[in-house]
Amino acid sequence: MRKGNNLIQKITFFLFFISISVFVYNLFFYSILNKNIINNMNISYVNNISGIIAAISLIILFIFNIFAILAIVFELKIFPMESIFRSFLFFLSIISFIMIFGDFALLNDITKEYFAGLSLQGIISEFVILYLSQILHLTLFIFFILFLISKKKSNLKFNPKEIPIKDEAIFIDAQYIGIFTGILGLLILISLSLSTPLWAIKKGIITVCILLVLPYAVIVIYWLIIKIREKITEWYDEKQFQDVTKAGLISFLSSVFTLMIIFLIQNLYSKFSIINIIWFPLYFFLMLLIFSGAILHFNKKVE
Repeated sequence: MRKGNNLIQKITFFLFFISISVFVYNLFFYSILNKNIINNMNISYVNNISGIIAAISLIILFIFNIFAILAIVFELKIFPMESIFRSFLFFLSIISFIMIFGDFALLNDITKEYFAGLSLQGIISEFVILYLSQILHLTLFIFFILFLISKKKSNLKFNPKEIPIKDEAIFIDAQYIGIFTGILGLLILISLSLSTPLWAIKKGIITVCILLVLPYAVIVIYWLIIKIREKITEWYDEKQFQDVTKAGLISFLSSVFTLMIIFLIQNLYSKFSIINIIWFPLYFFLMLLIFSGAILHFNKKVE
């Protein structure tokens, strides 16, 4: 495990510096493309060498994200203490990984719409999303630098004999990621509700929600893989079982109250038609936030 971790770290470290270079290139490429489209200039170069380099750059970023996720997974498994920083980095790396596909799709749509002579306003809005995606990638780079620095310090303190009881570190890290997922999901839903037409929300809400849930789904699947050889009754120690039970009860009571509010809004306020589209993801992300938050609260509570 330790040797595999070191190999992944070395490859990721190497890809990290290459990724920064290609990321800078893509920023210049996007800015030039944006400027040329606004000025109604020729953008045929996107099909030439510069466009090919941009595509290769996305592939390199894609590969880096895969190794970054693997590196963080090894860290979560090896080190016996839970870490909100590593959990957030894991969450961030998966979101960044997903957005690489979004970058490619946006570039493809932007060029097709421009060549087809479609509305410039729609193209500019897609550029805004593209730039927001680059901010996300840049945030990952910044946090990954901090990760490399913290790793050197943690290696000095690492004791391979320290084994977390019932994989408690992974269990707690999963709750951190659940909180991050819940908060981001709620923020995205609020943002869409305030700034996006109903038809557009209805068209993309399922895809957006699936992408948002992926980080939590990945860490839960990883935790299940670790536990698969154990009996279900051995998945939690006594403290964890109590925490999950209490959190489940709080989530259940909260869900009843939440669904009651949604029911009242649907029946009393016809102007809130948005609630008919987003009610389930709103309910899901809120319950995930409450459930994961409650588990962390009880876990940290000293009896």
